[in-house]
Amino acid sequence: MTAVIDMVALFLAFILFALSAFLLAEVVAAFIARPERPPPQVQKRARIGVVIPAHNERDAVAATVKAVRAELRDVDRLIVVADNCSDDTAALAGPAGADAIERNDASRCGKGYALQFGVDHLRGDPPDVVVFIDADCRPAPGAIEKIAARAAYIQRPVQALYLMNVPDGAKPKASVSAFAWLVMNRVRMSGLQKIAGVTRLTGSGMALPWRLVSDIDIASGEIVEDIALTAKFVEAGYPPFLDLDALVTSRLAASDKGAATQRARWELGSIHMAARKAPGLFVRGLGGDIKSLALAIDLAIPPLAVFACYIVAAIAISGLAALLGAHAAISFAVWSAILYAVAIAIAWTKFGRDVLPPSRLKAVAAYIGEKARVYGREGRKSAKTWTRTDRADAERDANQ
Repeated sequence: MTAVIDMVALFLAFILFALSAFLLAEVVAAFIARPERPPPQVQKRARIGVVIPAHNERDAVAATVKAVRAELRDVDRLIVVADNCSDDTAALAGPAGADAIERNDASRCGKGYALQFGVDHLRGDPPDVVVFIDADCRPAPGAIEKIAARAAYIQRPVQALYLMNVPDGAKPKASVSAFAWLVMNRVRMSGLQKIAGVTRLTGSGMALPWRLVSDIDIASGEIVEDIALTAKFVEAGYPPFLDLDALVTSRLAASDKGAATQRARWELGSIHMAARKAPGLFVRGLGGDIKSLALAIDLAIPPLAVFACYIVAAIAISGLAALLGAHAAISFAVWSAILYAVAIAIAWTKFGRDVLPPSRLKAVAAYIGEKARVYGREGRKSAKTWTRTDRADAERDANQ
């Protein structure tokens, strides 16, 4: 019995050790990752088609359309897909400067279906590059042009740096959430690209050459369609590229309910999709595809707070095994904790002090404590469908 416990504990501890080591490698690689030079100037600028998927986004869509329209030329196209909306999203998008089209199919709900609907609408007069921007996002000046030009030049998917801002009046734990987002999209993705020449698509600020997007089936009910798309493109030989010079931002939910729903979609969706995609990529990687192997390992790394809980559990199990006389696993478990802590400390020191100032570090405990809500019934339910995030301001929470 002791031998069985030791083998199980050793296996779990070693897996966590390997993932912690890879996390640290990504963070260290991010130190030396620098924005790539812009692509050479070409005589003919790529014609851009922007698709904005929107589900009940009446409060955000007009401002987003205006921000995107300001970055486009007359020959470019801007489409808002009002997908299964029960509000006036489409009516507000049109006057703001978009070609607003409506999709109503309650049996096929999901962001992927909205994206595909927008791409299909472009087929009659296709652009050179299609850019996807979420309805609650804002591109920084020049961001759309940068990712479109690079996608047209390298003929691969290009992902802008997609970050979250903390809304005014939000609780301190929102800063912890913004830091976790920064670690994923800025630190880990630039590190992964430096290590293996591949990154993940992260959902908004994605530029795809027409010849790629027109031949791939995007339609799906997946909440994290970006991971599914990343896997498809890597398997097809077109690994996504991260452009650190192009910035797209959105805003975290300020209300507790909205924040829990938002994180549940990201985290539970990512965990489920990683469980489906990582094994195939890992097997492909063992055949010699380094990009697939690196992406598989990256996908296997759980959200930071969950990862910490796994490591604590591994130390507890390994400690129990050690008390029974099986000491092989405990060192791997302890080293997992050390590597994880070093990686987070480096990421915070180098990249995260502005997002998560020292005065808000005490909110980490509250952030981890809220995971029960994220992974509970409410969170699991919200992660199954494409729902609009509740962005009610912090004052509403204070009054409840």
